[in-house]
Amino acid sequence: MLTKIWLFIKRDPLRRGVALAFAIFLYVHLHSQLTVEHRLVRVRVPVALTLAPGLQEQTGNSPEIALTLKGRAGAEFRPGNVQVSVKVGPHHRQPDGTYLVKVTSKNITISDRKFTLHNIDFPEEGNLRLNLLSRGERSVAVRPVFDGTVPPGMELSYETIPDKVIITGAENVISKLKYVHTNRIPLTNAPEFFEFNTALALPGQVSAAPSSVLARVKLIRQFSSRSMRLPVSFLRNPADNAEFSIIPPLPHGAELILRGPAAKLAALQPDQVRIFVDTIDIKSPGRSRVPLRCHVNVPEIDMVSIIPEEVEILLKSKTSNRSLF
Repeated sequence: MLTKIWLFIKRDPLRRGVALAFAIFLYVHLHSQLTVEHRLVRVRVPVALTLAPGLQEQTGNSPEIALTLKGRAGAEFRPGNVQVSVKVGPHHRQPDGTYLVKVTSKNITISDRKFTLHNIDFPEEGNLRLNLLSRGERSVAVRPVFDGTVPPGMELSYETIPDKVIITGAENVISKLKYVHTNRIPLTNAPEFFEFNTALALPGQVSAAPSSVLARVKLIRQFSSRSMRLPVSFLRNPADNAEFSIIPPLPHGAELILRGPAAKLAALQPDQVRIFVDTIDIKSPGRSRVPLRCHVNVPEIDMVSIIPEEVEILLKSKTSNRSLF
């Protein structure tokens, strides 16, 4: 065998020597490839999506593809060394509403040179089908949420600045939102007027512009009315010897309408209110028409009306003295 090779080279040593050297190099290279790159690794790799404006991924539905990699014997595969990324636009939309993207080797990056792509196992022929959401925006009202209770006798009044925000997100989500809530605004030990900056409480993958609002909150005292029927007293000079009476008599007293904070009105007792006739300046015996007056011994409670507004009184002289009421 060696004799034949020597005779072959001897006839044309230069050209046939080069050919022999190339053949030896090719044999060594192919042998090296066959003996080193013989390990196959099957992996699943997440796909990073670059979406066109107006498209959004669904929560919890990250796509993956299955690959077979060819690596050198003994090389340790690390999942982070393979990245797959595709761009998705409106032209990928299918009649059924899904998006179909062709994944090829151009979409796959292998940073570890000990491994190369052998095959795309899934999806079949690299046709990746995606369920994406249309992205939209709309204007919605803001509703404050409070932590705590309104104090008794107080009424809650509020406004937010702004009172509406622009929300952006999946169309099937934001289409159901007629308003968005704030985070909780504390009412415990709150003054009667305060301002509070608060973020908005938004569903997942929904954003708002602006993302926070200023809440202006007022705690307004509740005013209500209350009717009371009370006897009529006489305001007189203790040294006066006159005797007064109402004509005709009011056996059930006069009716009084009061207005004030609801809590104070509810707690008001009859002995804290007086209906009276002022007779201090009446000196001559006989009949006189005088107005009924009221005194309430509780701040913030006022008289609205009294029925009757005036009465006729009869003055008679007497020998005994009477007290102020």
